[in-house]
Amino acid sequence: MDILEVKDLAAGYGEGFVLRGISLAVREGEFAAVLGRNGAGKSTLVKAVQNLLPNVRGTVLCGGEDVFRMGPRRIAAKIAYVPQLAEPVFEYTVEEIVLMGRFARQGRLERASADDEAAVAEAMRLTDLEALRGKKLAQLSGGERQRAFIARALAQDTPLLLLDEPSLHLDIGYQVEIYGILKGLQKGRGKTVIAAEHNINLAAAHAERLIFLKDGAVAADGPPQETVTAENIRAIFGADVDIRANARTGLPEISLAAKGTLE
Repeated sequence: MDILEVKDLAAGYGEGFVLRGISLAVREGEFAAVLGRNGAGKSTLVKAVQNLLPNVRGTVLCGGEDVFRMGPRRIAAKIAYVPQLAEPVFEYTVEEIVLMGRFARQGRLERASADDEAAVAEAMRLTDLEALRGKKLAQLSGGERQRAFIARALAQDTPLLLLDEPSLHLDIGYQVEIYGILKGLQKGRGKTVIAAEHNINLAAAHAERLIFLKDGAVAADGPPQETVTAENIRAIFGADVDIRANARTGLPEISLAAKGTLE
């Protein structure tokens, strides 16, 4: 069954559109990564499908319901969002951040119930944050902060997780850790995961489906074995690369050739 259906979606931030004519469907329990050059529309797509942009046209259905006709609380019951990692502005603790996932469903004025506390505890357990519950965000590493925001999304208890470049500004160890958590949520918890991502090799190692955008439209869509090809990378990124099979997984991965760059 499709959890997300996008039909002829156009979206942007002003009068113009960054995305044009996007149509795709994501199945329940699928792990999909959205890839493309800077400015191709990755983050725009993640925001548009949860009605966070003022300038949208087309149709987005989540669980068969029209997202553009839903109120914020109804959307929060179906979609949890992890934005790009940013420097902390307020001195919240990890536990307070995770508890905010429950506010998204119930409203800020409601007191935490036993169910809320249980959901927060489980989210912190799944993301290995129990020992950091009283730490302020400013005291955490980038990877720990990203885990806190993923835990907040988990506490929200939705079937669909949307993430905007979850590996951005993280070193390779934290990148692998974060994607390991996401893969575990998909396989162990049945979550549907959609992540806008810039790291093709990281995405290909964890997502079963890669959606490549170019100039606001879908340029390639399918499993890594079919989409991570030298021809596609050249057409989408303007880069000449070598493609090899990973020695451990057999999945395709990119090796830069003498010329060309990836963004």
